Amino acid sequence: MPKKTEQLDFRAKEPLIERQRKLWAISDQIQLSQNKNQPLPKWLEEWLVLALRKIALGQDADEVLDIKPEKQGVRKNGLKSELNKKMVMGAIATATQSEIKKKTSTAIEEVTKALPLIKKSTALKNWNSTLTDRKPHFSLGKK
Repeated sequence: MPKKTEQLDFRAKEPLIERQRKLWAISDQIQLSQNKNQPLPKWLEEWLVLALRKIALGQDADEVLDIKPEKQGVRKNGLKSELNKKMVMGAIATATQSEIKKKTSTAIEEVTKALPLIKKSTALKNWNSTLTDRKPHFSLGKK
């Protein structure tokens, strides 16, 4: 089996957020192909066609894309919350950089006004967390 096909084996028992990261990487691959005006790689095209056909036949999209939580109580929006957190932390870090020199409280206030779905208390809690990436640049991979 080719290496690219092994990456799309969603039947493996890995955490939901890792499976969501794989889908995010696939969407990046599709966008990259569009931006470069190139056709999709064959393995990706076959996988996408098969998934869309299963969804069109009435199969649950969460099951087809393997983003359905395997147990009750698992949050399905783990990747979304991770993306939001890293984006907000990057914006706050940028605002407090040496060129702009805003106070952290002012930066948090402005970011939460610009992003109404993010609460000020949540942004402050995440910023004060010991595991926070306080850099304007971030990645979505594992730390």
